[in-house]
Amino acid sequence: MRVPDFSRNLWLLLAQNVAVFLGIALQALVLNLYLVLLGYREDFIGTLVFAQTAAIGLAALPASWLAPRIGHRLCLLIATATLSISFAAMALIEQAIPLIAASILNGVSMALIFVPSAPFLMENSRPDQRRAAFSANCAALSVASVLGSALGGQMPRMVGGGELEAYRVALLAGAALTLLGVPPLLMANDRRVAETTVPTAPDATPGRARGTRRDFLMMVISTGLLAASTGLVVAFFNVYLRDIIGSGTETIGTVFAIASLVMAPASLGAPALARRWGPVPVIALTRIACVPLILFMIVWSNLWVASTVYIVRSALMGVGQPLDNASLMDFFGPRERARVAAGRTLAWNLGWAVATFLGGLAIVSFGYGTIFAAAMVLTVGSVATHFFTFRGRLT
Repeated sequence: MRVPDFSRNLWLLLAQNVAVFLGIALQALVLNLYLVLLGYREDFIGTLVFAQTAAIGLAALPASWLAPRIGHRLCLLIATATLSISFAAMALIEQAIPLIAASILNGVSMALIFVPSAPFLMENSRPDQRRAAFSANCAALSVASVLGSALGGQMPRMVGGGELEAYRVALLAGAALTLLGVPPLLMANDRRVAETTVPTAPDATPGRARGTRRDFLMMVISTGLLAASTGLVVAFFNVYLRDIIGSGTETIGTVFAIASLVMAPASLGAPALARRWGPVPVIALTRIACVPLILFMIVWSNLWVASTVYIVRSALMGVGQPLDNASLMDFFGPRERARVAAGRTLAWNLGWAVATFLGGLAIVSFGYGTIFAAAMVLTVGSVATHFFTFRGRLT
């Protein structure tokens, strides 16, 4: 297998993203379990997730203005360091209000990473490399999530001592891993491959109409619906495995690690599927296939069904995400990329925030079946909106 001819900056961006997602994956696995040990229930967990994701969404638009002005690389550098600090703070805090404040800082930091990452990737890859670059980035994040989830599942046992202290050490390790994303950005520079490789950088691919305001609105709606569906399934899944299925931390970590692992080959295979059938049909089919999978978790509550559904769903989502990101970035053109990245970040995180806040309340009142059913409906709405807006227009 030939190593992609990516620019040095692009390889360094991939290294930074791996470090960041090592920390994110470890925190995603351990934090909810840590909060449960502190005596918090799903309704507070939902509130904390709401604070974090709402902060990401609300900070996305300011980030789209700030990042081009101070430089995408510098924005990523500052945000990565701040994210590490916020992870450490959440590991050391036990009171509700300070936890929410740290979660908000965490979310703002993530916004300042997520928004400039895609434009920085576009600037440092040739037009013919972009789908491969987005797929490679998604695969790298999947591998990082595998390692972060596996480490999060094993570390409490490795640390020993009290369970609460072990979880705290694991969260601090996640903060340290995130900080490893700073050196690659210090080694990168602000040169742009696209500007030195091609004479001009057109606003849209030849023969394709540029995105309109309606396209932007439909993209935001589709992204928000998908995020809400994903939040309902993913945000509480570790607590679901622990409290409903009765799984231990090591088992939960293994399920999360395998789910992340299968996303890597799925992401790398996405460009080939798009060349054969087109990105929009592939995105629609892989996402709609998640609907009957979620139904299985409503009907059968056992470890094998839940873990299989979560793993297969992750693989299917791994196909669609890089295609969606690359196609829309190309479709809307260079001058709109920061706005598109901000719009997608805003929609994703506000959709996730609202869904997890209401989902936490719904779980306490009605159980997990309610949120899984809502996730199915939201997925169908997202797929329909995306398909009927972009079919025949993204190639």
